[in-house]
Amino acid sequence: MIEQAVNATSNRADINPYVSNLASKLMRTAADAELKFDSTGWQLITEVLSYAASAEQRMSEQQERISFLEQLSVTDELTGIPNRRGLRLALGQVLAASARHRETGTLGFIDLDSFKEINDIHGHMAGDAVLRFVAKKLKSLVRPTDTVARIAGDEFAVVLTRCDPEQGRKRIKRLQAEINGSLVKYAGSEIEVHCSVGCTAFDGKSDPADVFENADKCMYQNKEARHRGLAHTA
Repeated sequence: MIEQAVNATSNRADINPYVSNLASKLMRTAADAELKFDSTGWQLITEVLSYAASAEQRMSEQQERISFLEQLSVTDELTGIPNRRGLRLALGQVLAASARHRETGTLGFIDLDSFKEINDIHGHMAGDAVLRFVAKKLKSLVRPTDTVARIAGDEFAVVLTRCDPEQGRKRIKRLQAEINGSLVKYAGSEIEVHCSVGCTAFDGKSDPADVFENADKCMYQNKEARHRGLAHTA
């Protein structure tokens, strides 16, 4: 009877190894203590353990759903990269690491020029294709330790870790150069992509809100300069 009860509990698909092992220990302990159970008693033990295992399984599935929803809340659906909330979380982690290790980094903003015209002329599906292209391009040009995010309709951000201000500025300018003049093919058309950029350095003492504001301000300065035909400055 003991072996049958153990096997019945262990073979249940919804019981994980921990609960299965617990069942075995419980039943063998009862046997060693020479506790006498009839078939109804053993069945009751099996059902209690099965219920516990099912409850644990449901909790595990619920936690997986919660983790999935949390991931969705920080991910841009169109491009698959972090959204504005995801960027803030990533920047907070980077700033904390910078404080611990006394490191510096750079936050860069990239804003697509004339994106409304792309949508108006080629359609919103073409605009989506451009956004996916830019996200993929930026991801290919940064390190795994860096973060690329889409923070608004046509605006992206890049967190560059472990670089001094001059290195960060040069890297953001390189991203701009790589994107400017790129051609996105869509429905027989070639859409030329251009962008404006801005960046600001940070360290472990920087305030996240100030870092965002400074990068945004520099980006708009660059956009105005580009519209006036002046030299590109970031």
